[in-house]
Amino acid sequence: MKKIFWLLIFLISAGQAAGQQFNLYNSRTLYDVFENPSQSAYQIDTSRRMAFNFFIPTITINASASGSASPAFRPLIYDGVINADNIPIGENKFNTVAFNTNTYIIMLRWLHTVKKSQEIGLSWQVRDDGRIKATNETLAIFDDYDLFNNTTSAKGFFNNKGYNQSYHQLSLSYRQDLTKRFSIGAKGSLLSGITHTAFKVTESDVAIDQEEDIIGVSVIGNLRSSFKFDNFDSQAIKPKFKNPGLSFTAGASYKFRNGWFLMGNLKDLGFIKWNKESYEYNFDASNIVILNASNSSADNRLADSLDKRISNSSTNRSYFSLLNGKAEVLLNKNYGNYQPNLILSKSVYYEGADIVLTNNYHYRNFVFTASADYNTSKYLAVGGQFMVKSPNAEFFLGSDQLFKTLQLIKESRKDTGPYSSGYAGMSFYMGFGMKFGRVLEHPANANFIPGFNEPWATRFFKGIFKKKEK
Repeated sequence: MKKIFWLLIFLISAGQAAGQQFNLYNSRTLYDVFENPSQSAYQIDTSRRMAFNFFIPTITINASASGSASPAFRPLIYDGVINADNIPIGENKFNTVAFNTNTYIIMLRWLHTVKKSQEIGLSWQVRDDGRIKATNETLAIFDDYDLFNNTTSAKGFFNNKGYNQSYHQLSLSYRQDLTKRFSIGAKGSLLSGITHTAFKVTESDVAIDQEEDIIGVSVIGNLRSSFKFDNFDSQAIKPKFKNPGLSFTAGASYKFRNGWFLMGNLKDLGFIKWNKESYEYNFDASNIVILNASNSSADNRLADSLDKRISNSSTNRSYFSLLNGKAEVLLNKNYGNYQPNLILSKSVYYEGADIVLTNNYHYRNFVFTASADYNTSKYLAVGGQFMVKSPNAEFFLGSDQLFKTLQLIKESRKDTGPYSSGYAGMSFYMGFGMKFGRVLEHPANANFIPGFNEPWATRFFKGIFKKKEK
């Protein structure tokens, strides 16, 4: 268990994922209008006034593991073992492990006025994201320290870094048309932190004495966490605002006369203040010596030693963490039933960027989407989506990493390898929304005039006209 614990700390627990459901961008779904606040959810003269998900969560999940140690990821995922035979060491190569979820529990939006298409929205979402860069040697040493026999220097081999945080996000959003072509939108959020972990190893070294069967390890760095790893409080999942925060999103969009559409956003720029009961570890786990290193228990003894050294260096203090804010641009061209979108997305404070091309084909109330996403972790993800969308109802199901997700499901049913090559990844999302209430129409086309079509007004005017007829 100690081995798996430390692998989770250094590889999985910190993981922003590549995919962000880019296929839903410019779809004018409820998800789209809350993520991209200058977007409109309505078609005037057709859509009903109130849009709601009826407490059916919109679920989005993404995960990926890429890098030169990719051959070791699948045996670790499926079999719980590490096979470092094909992992190159001593070449200063890193791997990226990422994980992201974004679940909208409540989405409520209403069209305030037809003029300028003013829309107001309320939402509650629960998010988890993170990102880590880990060296090949981090994986390899937990498998077989003999792989390091031919290395002349092991300094810096374990200089990993990463973060992971989860939080509730309660938001108020607003959008309107400034002109017939130019729209703006904003989303302000109150945050309640659930968990946070961030670490950075600044110095590391490994020394091996094969004759004496001894391995020496030194790891120096910093670890911050909102909870103690062996004593997680499940009550922290509830939004209590013990760890408060704020975030802000702003966006604008412009429709060109020749059918082009441009949208830009600055998303989730914000922070969370973690309470004074949080933990900080400025650890110096140097000169750890493991005897009988060739014994099968050596990796667990190494993990035990690291655990003790780091745990003994803890202090309680409050600190701030930044959200993984994004700067994004979308360019779209409308060709009737076919609508391609080019999306550029870059993390503001952390590493990571995406270049995405989504291709939407509309047939009646059906939308079929295929996408290609190049991530700066040096892999290409292919996605697909199926959507049913009318002016007053929507349902969608898809994946930004469609083939890798199907591959993961297929290989998870195997008893043993061999497994496929390339990066490991999965993505899944699904959502639903409906509109209700009366249809809001342009005044010139309106069948309903406020103050005139009300029941009392109808009786009043009918009485006048009847008297005139007599």
